[in-house]
Amino acid sequence: MTTLNKTFLLIGALSLMTTGMLSAYGFHGLAETLTEADRLSWRWAVQIQAYASISLLIVTIFDLLIGPTKLLNIARSLFILAIVVFSGTVYLEKLGLIPQALGNIAPLGGSSFMLAWGLVAVAVLLKK
Repeated sequence: MTTLNKTFLLIGALSLMTTGMLSAYGFHGLAETLTEADRLSWRWAVQIQAYASISLLIVTIFDLLIGPTKLLNIARSLFILAIVVFSGTVYLEKLGLIPQALGNIAPLGGSSFMLAWGLVAVAVLLKK
C-alpha cells in the first residue's frame, strides 16, 4: 500500500471518529445553546462529514482495486475539501467562531462532494 493510500485511509478513519465526537457534542454539549435551526445545521454538518469520510475510504479502496489514477486522487482531495469547507464552516459558525457571512461558503463544500463522485464515475469509465 502506498503512503498516499495510507494517508487517505487515516484521514477518513480519523474524520469518521470525529463525527461521533461532534455528534455527541452537538447533542449533549450544545443542547442548551443552539437553536433548533442551529441543531439541524449541526446534524447536517455531521452527516456530510460522515458521508464524505466514508466516500474517502471507498474511493481509496477503488484506488487499491483498479489502480491509481489522477482523477481518483483529485476526487479524494475534493472529499477532504468537502469536509473542511462544508462541515468545518458550519461547526465554526454555530460555535460563534466565524461570522455568518463566512459560513455562507459551506455550499462550496457540497459542490466539492458532488464533483468528487462525478470524477470517480469518469475514472471508472476511463479505466481499461
